[in-house]
Amino acid sequence: MTTRRSPGDGLRVATARGGVVNAAFLSGAEGLVLVQGLLATALLGPDAIGLYGVVSTTAMTIVALRRVGIDEAFVQEQAADERAEFERAFTVELALGLVCALLIAALAPLLAALYDDDRLLGLTLAVAYLPVAFALQAPQWVFFKRMDYVRLRSLQAIVPLGTVLVAVPLLLAGVGVWALVIGPLCGNAAAVAAAWRVSPYRLRLRPERDAARRYLRFSWPVFVTAATALLVAQGQIAVFGVSDGLAAAGYITLATTLTRYVDRADQILATTIYPAIVRVRERVDVLEELFAKANRLTLMWAFPFGAGFALFGADLVRFVLGDEWDGAIVLLGGLAVAGAIQQVGYNWFAFYRARGESWPQAVEAGAFAASFAALAVPGALLGGAWWFVAGRLGCTACVLAVRHVYVQRLLPGVRMLPVALRAAAPVALASAPVLALRLALWGGHRPLAQAALELTLWLATLALATRRLERGLLAELQGYLRPANPGAAGEVAR
Repeated sequence: MTTRRSPGDGLRVATARGGVVNAAFLSGAEGLVLVQGLLATALLGPDAIGLYGVVSTTAMTIVALRRVGIDEAFVQEQAADERAEFERAFTVELALGLVCALLIAALAPLLAALYDDDRLLGLTLAVAYLPVAFALQAPQWVFFKRMDYVRLRSLQAIVPLGTVLVAVPLLLAGVGVWALVIGPLCGNAAAVAAAWRVSPYRLRLRPERDAARRYLRFSWPVFVTAATALLVAQGQIAVFGVSDGLAAAGYITLATTLTRYVDRADQILATTIYPAIVRVRERVDVLEELFAKANRLTLMWAFPFGAGFALFGADLVRFVLGDEWDGAIVLLGGLAVAGAIQQVGYNWFAFYRARGESWPQAVEAGAFAASFAALAVPGALLGGAWWFVAGRLGCTACVLAVRHVYVQRLLPGVRMLPVALRAAAPVALASAPVLALRLALWGGHRPLAQAALELTLWLATLALATRRLERGLLAELQGYLRPANPGAAGEVAR
């Protein structure tokens, strides 16, 4: 007998299936990039990775400054002429991209002088194109708005795939740190060409002052958020690199590069549900359901990720990367844990943006930047990696306090603490036998076989505990993915 879904399930079905598509594409692409990153780390060493970390952090954070929510504002617009609206949004995006490209170029000599290394000049100039390249991939917005996730993720996968296909051979050929610049250049060039080819609209400029004002009014808080991310990202590299050299910058770069994957589940879910949030933004009960379930799914990834690096990050360094990376062990585990905790309620800002209110996120970003300056920076200068990690955990507490206020204001029925405790339970159950085994067999040195045994035990227990404790949510998700009434998904368009 065929299961019939109510019309209200149409949006849930489309969203759930979109999440699976997004997860499949993003996890595959990110997995390749992770392998490339580990290979580069092993081949280049701390100094070269520190050098690239300074360049990439500057460039990618300025790219984030350019990505000030123009795409999300476009998704919100209900214009009668979508083509004209796309052209207006693209014009604003391209203008911001050009400004940010010039900003990266202007920062190049400053970075070279700050770190007293002339190599930073050429490397930074070589990545100045990135903001413009991302702007030229604007046709992806149309498929985002239509919730056509197969087409969207196919286009977005081109950059990481192209990067890996070019960068890995160059790394193996001994090109060095420039391989990490040339690879993304080729990947982005291919992505721009593909976006232009499938775009339903031509990339024409339509400069209109009112449209620019409307998009920028929505986007300025997102800009503030990205600016604080730049300050924090550069601050943590500078606090180690300027005082202790490029090797120390390499340690924090490695820790940041690997632990950034802690938010991948949230990125997948946030981008998946955003168009759905826009469509039901006046229904508080539905928003609360979306928020709670999305967070439970997010924390199924984030908490095990943080705990996994805390338990096994040292093994990754010693058995895979080599002893020269020992200085990154504390930073790796500490940033993973801080990042995992910070994922509690992380996608709250999407619910405000869907209502046209992007400014609350800037408040949270300001609290993060202020607490970073007050806690993490002095901690690093006075006590090194351990105190820096303690300061970052303090920053996370400040962020969660601000987040709690805004979540309760918009979604009064949501309680973040019970969601977090529920997600932490499988991780605690999985970690307990591993810690017991580690203490029982402790002899000062853990061989690879013991580390592999502990990891296998941890993963198996985690899977069993998660399946048991989140059985209802997983069954619901699986139900949405089963083939059913073909007309149900069509309800999302009505």
